[in-house]
Amino acid sequence: MSWNVEYLVEHRIVRVTSEGSLDRQSLRQLTRDAVSAGRIHATPRFLVDHRRMLPNLGAADIFDMPQRVQDLGFGADFRIAMLAAPDSPKRDDFEFYAIQCGNLGLHFLRLFFDYDSALEWASRGPG
Repeated sequence: MSWNVEYLVEHRIVRVTSEGSLDRQSLRQLTRDAVSAGRIHATPRFLVDHRRMLPNLGAADIFDMPQRVQDLGFGADFRIAMLAAPDSPKRDDFEFYAIQCGNLGLHFLRLFFDYDSALEWASRGPG
């Protein structure tokens, strides 16, 4: 598993691009790196590009992820656009996570299958 975290000045967002198989430990470190970059650049907006990543997480891990994200301080002023490949063999896992966020009232995260739509949504709003 590898990832790159960068700040897109023109959009005022942090973009995370991941590749490989994501396990629980990698997810925690990726999240820490992204949050740190958001703090450094004083932005609550993120584009998390998982088009070349496959989650290697159980249903219980995915179910608990929204609460762990919220515990990190993400809230109403945050926007996280999560981008997945439309033909990903793990598409159901991405959709399950997005649905779980919505069920918990965490509307700061949305799932996208189109890069331009994800970038546009993450780039507008608070911050």
